[in-house]
Amino acid sequence: MSLYQKYRPNTFEDVIAQVEVVTYLHSLVKKSENNETIPHAYIFSGTHGIGKTTLARIFARELGTKEEDVYELDAASTSRKIDDMRDLIERVYTLPMSSKYKVYILDEAHSLTKDSSNAFLKTLEEPPAHAIFILCTTDEDKILRTVRSRCNVIKLSSPSASDIVDNLNIIIKSEKLKISSEVLEVIASSSNRSFRDSITNLEKFINTYTERTLSEAYEMFGSSDVSMYAELDKILEKKLTPSALQAPSPGEGQGASIADLIKFISKNYNHFSYDNYIKHIRENIILNNGEEDSDKKIHQVYSFKNLLYLLEKENIYNDTNDKFSALLAIFGEMR
Repeated sequence: MSLYQKYRPNTFEDVIAQVEVVTYLHSLVKKSENNETIPHAYIFSGTHGIGKTTLARIFARELGTKEEDVYELDAASTSRKIDDMRDLIERVYTLPMSSKYKVYILDEAHSLTKDSSNAFLKTLEEPPAHAIFILCTTDEDKILRTVRSRCNVIKLSSPSASDIVDNLNIIIKSEKLKISSEVLEVIASSSNRSFRDSITNLEKFINTYTERTLSEAYEMFGSSDVSMYAELDKILEKKLTPSALQAPSPGEGQGASIADLIKFISKNYNHFSYDNYIKHIRENIILNNGEEDSDKKIHQVYSFKNLLYLLEKENIYNDTNDKFSALLAIFGEMR
C-alpha cells in the first residue's frame, strides 16, 4: 500500500487545512441526524491533490452511508457519454441497499459533456429524497452554469507549505523515519501545494536514498525555494531584463539558474493572471493626484514588490492555470 493510501484521512478530524469546510459539513451531518433537510447536490472545488474526493467519502460516511450505497464515478471516462449518464440517472431512483442515502461522487466533474450535463440537470432539479450528489472538480467554471446553480458550491483551500510539512512530519514519525525539517520543506516546495504530490514525493525520496540529506533532496527536487526567492530579490533590486539574466556555470553550487527561476515562478504562481492584477488595482486602488487610471500609469506606479506582495497577501488567483500569464505578471514591468 502506498503512503498516500495508508495516510489518507478517514474522519473529519484527520482533514488538514479545511477548518471552515469541515465545520460546515459537520453541521449538515447533525441536521441529517435530526431528520432535517440538507442540500442534495454539492460541488467540491479546489486544486488537485488537496483531498476533494477523500472529503466527499468522509462526508458520505459521516452521513451514515454504507459502502455499498456510495458510488464513485470518473466523469473523465465513465460519464462523458450521454448513454452512460442516462444509465446513471436510472439507477439513482432505486432505493439504497442499507442506508438512508445513496451518495454519488462524481470526480473530474468538469469533464462532463454538455449533453451529459443537460441530461443530469433534470435529476438535479427533481432528485429523489435519498440521493446526494457530490461533484469534485479542479475547474468549477467548466461545469455547466445551470448545473452549478443547483449545487451547493464548497471551495477547498490550498494548503500552505507549513500545512504540508506538518502532514509529512506526522507520516515520518509514524513510519519511524529520521528526516530533517529542511528536507521536508524542500519536498513540500516541490509539491505544487498538493498533499497527494507531497506524499508521493516523500515516498519517492525515501525509496531512493538511505542517508536522506538536504543535498540529496536538492538533487532530486531541484533548488530550494530560498535560492529561488534570492534570485527574485536580485531581479527586483537590479531591475534586470530577462534577456540580461545569465545562468550560472556548472559547478557553481546550489545557485539558481534563470531556467530554474522561471520553472519556480510557473509552478508557484501558475494560477495568477496579470489581467486580474491590473483589474484589482483599478477596482481597489485610487491613484494619487487624480492622475489618469491607465494601464501604462498602473504599470509604472505598481512595482514588482507590490505585485509579489499582492500575490502573497491578497490571493489574486483565477482558474485559467495560465503559466504564460504568470511570467508576464513577474516580468511585466520590464516590458
